Amino acid sequence: MIIIKNLTKKYDKITALNNVNLIFQNKKVTAIMGENGAGKSTLLKICSGVISFDSGEIIIDEYSIINKSIQALTHIGYLPEMPYMYDRLTGREFLFYIGSIRKIRDTEKKINDLSNILDIDDFLDYELGSYSKGMKQKISLISSMIHEPNNLLLDEPVWGLDPLTSKTLKKFIKDRNGTTVIATHSPQLVEQVANEVYFLRKGKIVSYGGVEKYIEKYVTIEEAYFSEAE
Repeated sequence: MIIIKNLTKKYDKITALNNVNLIFQNKKVTAIMGENGAGKSTLLKICSGVISFDSGEIIIDEYSIINKSIQALTHIGYLPEMPYMYDRLTGREFLFYIGSIRKIRDTEKKINDLSNILDIDDFLDYELGSYSKGMKQKISLISSMIHEPNNLLLDEPVWGLDPLTSKTLKKFIKDRNGTTVIATHSPQLVEQVANEVYFLRKGKIVSYGGVEKYIEKYVTIEEAYFSEAE
């Protein structure tokens, strides 16, 4: 579970997040939906420790990201929208490198298990430079999950992917048991995988609720967003 209290983040004179309060429940997929520049990626980067914030508090599985940052961040897995990888490494080498940083003992087994689930095992010994965007996305997802975090943060996880890869990743998201947070501007993705959704606009939460309830009221999440975020 992730609890966010009164979170504010500014870039010079621009307020990216303005006194935001959210709760990401365990064993649920929660979407953060908003247009480009709404603050979605900033929120995920803050929760994963990539960037700092100006004020507020974040509790990750009862650990404060301020007072117990190391413990808190071991409970987080983060998939950025544009993951960086060294193209001359193979997929397997890259994942073993991540495993060594995380000081994981059974890295090989976890690589094999996750690569089988994501159907990337046949390509682990090819260089990353030869991978498609979808294949790199799968490897990056494995790297974010290799330490078995309870909380998984995904920034536009299926954007630009082919239908088969997209389907595989959606199934993975729906099948996992922990807390999953997805930042997206896609109402279709919210409808397909999320239990709950926050509508974020210009750094503020403008509405929150269950996906099914929004669909009952507005028929589509797209219509719900435009109606609630006016």
